[in-house]
Amino acid sequence: MDYTFDWTVLWRYREALWTGLVITVELSIVALVAAIIIGIMAGTVSTSRNRWFRFAAYAYVEFARNIPLLVHILFWYIGLSALRIPNFWCTVLGLAIHSGAYIAEIVKSGIQSVPAGQTEAAISSGLSRFQTRMDVVYPQALRIVIPSMAGMFSQLIKDSSLASVIAVTELAFQAGAIEGDTFRSFEAYIGISILYLIFVSLLTQSLNLLFARRERTSRANSL
Repeated sequence: MDYTFDWTVLWRYREALWTGLVITVELSIVALVAAIIIGIMAGTVSTSRNRWFRFAAYAYVEFARNIPLLVHILFWYIGLSALRIPNFWCTVLGLAIHSGAYIAEIVKSGIQSVPAGQTEAAISSGLSRFQTRMDVVYPQALRIVIPSMAGMFSQLIKDSSLASVIAVTELAFQAGAIEGDTFRSFEAYIGISILYLIFVSLLTQSLNLLFARRERTSRANSL
């Protein structure tokens, strides 16, 4: 079957694509911040000496990770429709809760990788447990988990495309609208694939440069 590409479709619908990209960026950033907060809290609690706190963190992680992301989003959108939560925030909640569970495991592994002797030495020197966490454990754990966190951030951006299911007008939704108007499926979806690729690549490279710079600064300060 012959198919003639018409890339002018992307130019004609440039405003819709730009709107979709802006909403995708906003959605990803808000969900990312929320997921980091949830993940750090749950990851920290999972290393608590209190077994009930550890169990609560474990229950959250298992619950959030073993339910598909789409179900998380639809739960807030349909299951709690009486609360009239805007579609944008339904997606943010779903992404944050789902991704936060993975970040919690990353944070937990980073904290556990810091030698216990350093925590004991810090407490013995007079630091409180909170100060020990903030000044001794977290800085070291952060350097360990940075590569995994960067990958998690990229995954969250790509997962945001599921927002189109509940009519959030991000990139995937705009591509579907363009396809419906023009029947140019290939052009529409190849176009947003390129935008996703550019966005995720820029974010990943920026994070890698930032983390590499921090690492060089830390090494210089330690000398």
